[in-house]
Amino acid sequence: MIHFRRHVLLSLLSLLSLLVLSSALFLAGPARAADPPRARSCNPDRLAGTKITTSAELVHRGRDASTITSVTDIKIPAGWERTSDLLLDTHSPFYRDALRCLLGKGAPAKGEDPLDYEWRLKPLSVELSGKWVTVHYEAVTWIQTLGTYEVGLWTLTAGKGEWRVRLRPPPSLTKATWETVRVRLGGPSAMSAWPPPTFGEDRAELSWHDKKPIEVPDVSFRPPAAQEWAALAQTEGQIWEVLGVGGASGAFGGVATGLLAFVAGRWLRRGLRRDPLPAEERALKGLDSWAVILVLVTVVAYLGDDLYGLLQRRFLWSGDYTATVELFSIVFIGVVLCFFGQLRRWLLVFVCGLAACVVSLCVAAELSVAGLLPTSDILIEGPGLGLAVLVDAVPVFLCCLGIIASGQRLLCLGGRRLSQGAMVCIAAGVSGATMLWAFLSFDRSWERRSWLNDVVANTPESPLAKAYDAWWWWFAEDALSVLADIIVFLTALALVGALRVCRAEQHEADSFTPNAAEKSVLAVFFVVIVVPNFAWYFGFSGYAATLVTGLAAVSALLALGRSKSVLEQPAAGDAPLGKVISGTDRSQWLRLARHYRELTARLHHLGSGSQAEQSASQEAIEREIDQLDQCLPEGVRPVDLPFALGPMLTWWGNACRCALIACFVGLPATGLMYWIDLVRGDSWAVMAENSVGFLKVVLEILYWHMTWVGGGFFLGALWRDLPGRHGPMKALYVAIAFAVPVGFHQIIAQITGDAMQGTIAASAAFASVMTCTGLVMDLQTFASERRYWPSNASLLVYVYQMRIASVAFCLAQLLVLVTIWKSFKEGGPTAPPPSR
Repeated sequence: MIHFRRHVLLSLLSLLSLLVLSSALFLAGPARAADPPRARSCNPDRLAGTKITTSAELVHRGRDASTITSVTDIKIPAGWERTSDLLLDTHSPFYRDALRCLLGKGAPAKGEDPLDYEWRLKPLSVELSGKWVTVHYEAVTWIQTLGTYEVGLWTLTAGKGEWRVRLRPPPSLTKATWETVRVRLGGPSAMSAWPPPTFGEDRAELSWHDKKPIEVPDVSFRPPAAQEWAALAQTEGQIWEVLGVGGASGAFGGVATGLLAFVAGRWLRRGLRRDPLPAEERALKGLDSWAVILVLVTVVAYLGDDLYGLLQRRFLWSGDYTATVELFSIVFIGVVLCFFGQLRRWLLVFVCGLAACVVSLCVAAELSVAGLLPTSDILIEGPGLGLAVLVDAVPVFLCCLGIIASGQRLLCLGGRRLSQGAMVCIAAGVSGATMLWAFLSFDRSWERRSWLNDVVANTPESPLAKAYDAWWWWFAEDALSVLADIIVFLTALALVGALRVCRAEQHEADSFTPNAAEKSVLAVFFVVIVVPNFAWYFGFSGYAATLVTGLAAVSALLALGRSKSVLEQPAAGDAPLGKVISGTDRSQWLRLARHYRELTARLHHLGSGSQAEQSASQEAIEREIDQLDQCLPEGVRPVDLPFALGPMLTWWGNACRCALIACFVGLPATGLMYWIDLVRGDSWAVMAENSVGFLKVVLEILYWHMTWVGGGFFLGALWRDLPGRHGPMKALYVAIAFAVPVGFHQIIAQITGDAMQGTIAASAAFASVMTCTGLVMDLQTFASERRYWPSNASLLVYVYQMRIASVAFCLAQLLVLVTIWKSFKEGGPTAPPPSR
């Protein structure tokens, strides 16, 4: 065991050392080779024959943040002396110098930032055609905060109550012919426009034609309220920032989930109606403790920096230690989770040692005059190039280790937990992949921002050094919010673990379905785990509306099940049918259902014989069918019982089996939502430059797969309580409950103009996964009948006995697939806003 621990620690240290070495080699290596470009003039007279078409298009509705897209076509006479430079490789210094001349950017005055922060989701193209060289240049940016944005040849200034769009003609093109200059405001009309434009039909499109020299167009307008407030709520220094997505609104989801989990624990405790057993007491205390920890973690993650800012202003502290606060927050959360996960003593000592090392390094870097860490006031250099990666990797490792350990404790696995060494290896792998992604994404981000810049020497105070320092400065803040969102998913394990230990059916022989307290816990589970949180309005969280509508939908579903469910129908002594038959052998009901179907088949195929013989045979069969029906409540047939009971002996068994089926059935749906959210259109180009992109990919997969698996668990747990006689119909009711809060958000978003992408695809995918899961559950219920049929298809026909219903199910699935495909193809080509 001692040797195994040594191997684990050595592998972890080797991985971190590799990260440090790779980052040091990246910045310590030679700078990009760049000869000084030949001295060539950038005289406007040489470009007087150039023709330009440019436009700025704003899109607001249906977006979290407004976007402005600049599209410019510059037709240059082929005789211009720099035309040949435009046809060189994009990394050539002559190509870049020619573009700097042409676009009027990339070589700012001394003291200004030489980098370009716009996004070019389509590469700039140069096409040679006869006597002309055409440069096609597209750029886009997201207005996430108030401020000034440079995009293409345009400048947008987002202020309070009014935004301005202004053309920025390059100095070299002032004498060129501006054939068409167009501004599309995306809905709002202009408050002012100069020079007087030509208006389009909707008055939101303004254009100017054949201007030489160009009079700089300047347009002001009032943006839609939803996108203006979204920008306002994320602007540093604004009073609304503390309530926005990075503050109280971001924390609301985790806090609400923690409070509901605590309430669920109270319900479970009261539902026992006796003193808890030792195992039950541990599970309930674990759930209560987790609820408190989740609230604490969420508050620290989203409001810790706001508290620091308040104290800084109150006590007039000098210096900005926001990055240090964020880093220490991740360390604190990781240590808390490791202790909650009850790791062994040797590993807890190791965790505390790592945490102490990170804190000590940050303090030492602040006290020293060397650039050791991004959190210090001096740009990192020398050993700090690799140390920055190491110091950011350790907190991520601690959080990953704590998440794994806490999840196993919350599931109440006992002695079936992963070994300590396995947990360390998994956490090291995740943290290593996270840092590798961050390291590679910096390179991609630098290439985009320095596309016109040749000043790339790896020297102190160079743009590259400043960008590298800022990259790791912001890494902790970006990672903190993603890790906090991942931690919320442990609530599902906490609720499931408490239900597994405290469920009443273990001690009550006639408990055929969850009791009232357990149904309340399942309702909380459905709302906080299964129903997605799309609700963001005007930059603030609308999760409260999702919770209310979700709980209302589940309550209505349970009420409908109490009156329509087969096993809830009153039997002998007004007791529910499920309680009456709960102690009988399930095989008896399967045999009864098979016999009932044989009788009905014989009734419809009486065969040959005289009319009297057929009549007597028919009466005998009908009499036997009536005798079978008289044993059951009115409206319940013997064939309904196997469908109602499900494939497993208990409701807990049905819940686990259904969740397992949904886990596999939901894999294509997870891939679909992953593609829609992170890959479709230009989304992957943005994700590839995200410093915590790997963690976001993990979060995306967990988010949607937990939705399908959680929905399957909910469906299976209430299988015997849901309306509908067959599995797909039961699943359809669950899908309707899912669609109610999602549809409510869709309506509100349509009214306000907020983002609503993905809602239709999510609802359709959930309905498809649940109905397929219900179908498989029915087939497994009749698995013992498989030996009588040559194929699964024939078993399926036997199970449902209704070809019309089978066709209807297939048509419903086809409709769902069409809906998903339509959502897949449509829905806006622009990627979601980048994190920074």
